[in-house]
Amino acid sequence: MTDWGGAMVADFIELDKNSKTPVWEQIYRALADAADSGALAAGARLPSVRELAAELRVSRSPVENAYARLTVEGKIESVPKSGCFVARGGPAAGNLRARRETEEAPPRFDFRSGSIDAEAADAEAWGRCVRAALKRRGEIITRGDPRGEPELRRALAAYAYRARGVRSEAENVVVASGTQQLLFLLCRALGEPGRAAVASPGFEQGERILRDCGWSVTRAESPEAAECGGAELFLEISSKRPAESFARADARRKALASWAREGRLLVEDDYNGELRWRARPIPAAQALAPDNAVYIGSFSQMLLPSVRIAYMALPARIAERCAAAARLYDPTAGKAEQLALAEYIVSGGLERHLRRCRKIYLRKNRLLAAELRAAFGEMAFTILESYTAAVIPCAAPEAAARLAAEAGAAVERWEGGVALFFAGIPSDDIPAAVSALRGAWLGSALFPHASRGARCAV
Repeated sequence: MTDWGGAMVADFIELDKNSKTPVWEQIYRALADAADSGALAAGARLPSVRELAAELRVSRSPVENAYARLTVEGKIESVPKSGCFVARGGPAAGNLRARRETEEAPPRFDFRSGSIDAEAADAEAWGRCVRAALKRRGEIITRGDPRGEPELRRALAAYAYRARGVRSEAENVVVASGTQQLLFLLCRALGEPGRAAVASPGFEQGERILRDCGWSVTRAESPEAAECGGAELFLEISSKRPAESFARADARRKALASWAREGRLLVEDDYNGELRWRARPIPAAQALAPDNAVYIGSFSQMLLPSVRIAYMALPARIAERCAAAARLYDPTAGKAEQLALAEYIVSGGLERHLRRCRKIYLRKNRLLAAELRAAFGEMAFTILESYTAAVIPCAAPEAAARLAAEAGAAVERWEGGVALFFAGIPSDDIPAAVSALRGAWLGSALFPHASRGARCAV
């Protein structure tokens, strides 16, 4: 059974002690919602009454009442001498089964994120690295370093310098299974929360982590913007910025570094930053302010989406505190995968694979762009290379996604529009998929600038 520990379960609970709702009921509702949604997995171990009460800074009585109500309703179960656990066969499991049973059949055309092009999956080379890691039995039988394996951290420090100009020693690199886990560790390492600003159009999951850790969060185009005044931390989402000229992108990079050097902290989320095919990306802003910037990188769109590894290069003054937080929460990815990735990087496999991916996605980018222009004429869209996606502004994203689904095409809602993630959809399906979208969207008034383009009506 999974041992969540008191601190993690407490993260699901936000108490408002000024609310008219009793504290026990707030605890009960939060845990019930987490169990019903699957956020607390069936079989997950809950902290003891004493542990949770201490973490929430309340008396034991409201926690006991909440647990009693959850037990009566079958949402949790008490095992003598072991503790309380989320029920395996109770309402949570039933709700999850019901959702799975009512899920729609897979769409004919899938423009959603979470997959890559079959041609871009370097499964054979990656498999060799995994098999080599599994043969290192003396190492994989231990849990390893919660900051990430030293071998991988050395490889990442060298790779990040070559690929993005990041200046960091291996001991200042921390590995986790995703960006949210890294941000959580960073917040714990920074201690007392303050004011943070997130670059527009925002990063919902990252903002949630900051708020959950007590930070006041706003969005701003740049750290110099009026609404960013007084912020001590700026989260730059470089992967969501549309392509800019080298001069403009470099000017922004220098401005971010200058802002950080005035005693503030720049956090640079560079999701798949090296996966750009139209021009060589400029170096990371971290290279200009290594003592005041945190660099976060990941590989999901370059390797396999199922390989969950991200990393963070930290200023030395924060790295040790972050290492201490990692020892408490142990957020790192699997040891065998880490060793495999280290071998993949050191052998040159990752950089060879990256060159191949750029060619594949450049070809698909051109095909999708041509089909969109032929089908919709002047409809605006932006290509985000790091996400391998075309983002289309729209006033009613939910309505657009629903119409697309009715036509057999699944798209994703985006900040102020919809996104067509083209990495996973086969190239041969793109023309027919765009035709389906055309039939769904033209005439709906959702995209007022769209015309009938050059294609005949479907």
